Amino acid sequence: MNRIIRKIGCAVMAIALIAGVFTGCKASASKLPEYTSVKEQSGELPSTGTVGDVEYKILDRGQLGAYNKPRGYYLDQLEQLDTPYFIVISAGTQTRTGGELKITDLGMQGSTLVIVVEETKASGDRYTGLDCPTAALETNKPVSNLLIVTTKGEQLNKIEP
Repeated sequence: MNRIIRKIGCAVMAIALIAGVFTGCKASASKLPEYTSVKEQSGELPSTGTVGDVEYKILDRGQLGAYNKPRGYYLDQLEQLDTPYFIVISAGTQTRTGGELKITDLGMQGSTLVIVVEETKASGDRYTGLDCPTAALETNKPVSNLLIVTTKGEQLNKIEP
């Protein structure tokens, strides 16, 4: 009787394994949310444009100031009237330089602005100083519904400036 149960168990496991392979099932894989991307047909993300009813400009790291913030994002605006708004995304303070944070896609999910970022960790074992990889999006108006996720599907939380 045990041999029959064992054979049935092995058959069920083999079928489950084969089904997972053919359906592309990955239990641990993170998934990005569904959204309408602004990428061009070529796959390129325009550095300026419109997403929903928001005009945007992706800022280069050279255009950003030095930030030392925890991992997450915050909203900012200059103190003068009629200035742009900024969504500043931080990878958090790291003990090695060379890490990078890059906006790889933008889109809309209903009334929510979705920003996808790719994090690259610094390589090497040596301490080379403190670094805080950041990315920023300049907008023409405040964005109240915002979802920021990594390319691995991890959602970043809002932090206080």
